[in-house]
Amino acid sequence: MSKRVVIIASGETERRSLPHLLAHLRDENITVIDVRRPNRNKALTVEMAEKLIKAVWFELPENALPDKFVVLVDVDGKDPDHVLRPFRQELGKRLGSGITASLQFAYAQWHLEAWYFADSAGLRAYLGRLGHVDASQPDRIKNPKQHLKHLLADRVYTAVVAEEIASRLSVQAIQRSASFRGFLAAVRNGDAADAAAV
Repeated sequence: MSKRVVIIASGETERRSLPHLLAHLRDENITVIDVRRPNRNKALTVEMAEKLIKAVWFELPENALPDKFVVLVDVDGKDPDHVLRPFRQELGKRLGSGITASLQFAYAQWHLEAWYFADSAGLRAYLGRLGHVDASQPDRIKNPKQHLKHLLADRVYTAVVAEEIASRLSVQAIQRSASFRGFLAAVRNGDAADAAAV
């Protein structure tokens, strides 16, 4: 049986990149039908996640509703349990019983860009160069977005560039990132916290 998933994420980079990083899940009958983000660069808070989920739920016809929402939060190097706690404790209560889709939570340890560094060969092929990066520990790269901007040299880093990079990376290589594995587990229906601890 197929599963329809909507991702709630923080920005345009995620909206454009995640469909590429999750495209392989179609082979498992999992379809990401949408990636929603706050408008006008607003922060992804519990309240904002509630609004985005309700917007999706009430605008789609009943036969097209998602089976699951996955809330993906950047934790900026902080303790994921601490950052995700308000989402886990409050969001389900705020949504109430009218929304029957399941709810999962996941995180990017710094930002989604750290996942790109897990596929150093793919990133090097896109950039034409790559500084010294330990691809086996991408979640330890502090400020990966700034590092990527530096590697792009005179090119401006935009969500379109992020999408171009994501479309060329190996999902198998990106799974070196514990937070990406946790995100995949949440999309598939596993326990994201357990998967991220691997």
